[in-house]
Amino acid sequence: MDTEGLLEVIGSIYGSVLEDEAEARWMDLLRDSVGSEHAVLSEVTPALLSLHCSGMDENMRPLAHRLAFTTMHDPALASMPAKAAIRMSDYLPLRDLLRTDVFHELVRPMRGGHALAFTWRAPGGGRAAIAICRDIDRARDFDDGELAALQPVLLHVQNALRIRARLRALEASLAQAHAALDAMPEAAVIVDRARRVRYLNSAARRLSREGDVRIERGTLRAAHAREDRALQALVGRTLALARGMQAPSHAGDGTIAHDAQMQIAIARTPPLRPLLVAAMPATGVAARFGHALATEAAVLLLRDPDRLAQGSIEGLGLA
Repeated sequence: MDTEGLLEVIGSIYGSVLEDEAEARWMDLLRDSVGSEHAVLSEVTPALLSLHCSGMDENMRPLAHRLAFTTMHDPALASMPAKAAIRMSDYLPLRDLLRTDVFHELVRPMRGGHALAFTWRAPGGGRAAIAICRDIDRARDFDDGELAALQPVLLHVQNALRIRARLRALEASLAQAHAALDAMPEAAVIVDRARRVRYLNSAARRLSREGDVRIERGTLRAAHAREDRALQALVGRTLALARGMQAPSHAGDGTIAHDAQMQIAIARTPPLRPLLVAAMPATGVAARFGHALATEAAVLLLRDPDRLAQGSIEGLGLA
């Protein structure tokens, strides 16, 4: 690969990091970039083998799974330097490979034989590897130039996998936080440090449709000017408190004293009773669910007395 082709592959890797089946797409890129038959990403832990393959027919997938499970425990693979593009024939000469049952039962049916491997330690005590394979009967082995060209690409694939794992963990923690808020009978809103609404639960969406509060240019507003000024002041005080709690002198375990809670009432057209709005820094969301975006945000809880909601902000389990 020339420099332009190298940069194009790396750009495609990061450009697809949020896509479904991104790992298989990356294996396609690796396979095509060096004209190989297959590229396979394997990750093994004591309890699980995860496998992502470039395009192969369905008959080959069971073979790929068996081969990956076998080779991930191979002493030759374990002895390789981590995070380095390695020609497998430098560790297992082809004449020795040709004598093995693994070659005849798995490698040759998958049109392999020449392989490049890149390994690293995976989280939880596991190991991961990328293998790029060529047909021993039709293609030559990988040369030094190809090893050098693929080394930075493989490092970027491994880094993109780490980014993807962190994004998945963030999505999971965010889903947990949203589930806790959705379980509340009151309307719950998360407002970020720029006062933009980041999340509304189902009760909050219903209130916004009814018009007593609304989302205007991404911010939460009350329907009438006086109530809106009070609401914006409440949001401002809560966000200021949230920022102060991030200062080193106030950093702690993410818990908040009860007296940090603030409340206002938003008047509505009679006979409707006022909405009761309680606010607190969202530090508890971050502490409980590991959601970093909540560390300088506010949680607003809007209770409609006419709907007889009985919950409280303590009911979130975040105070």
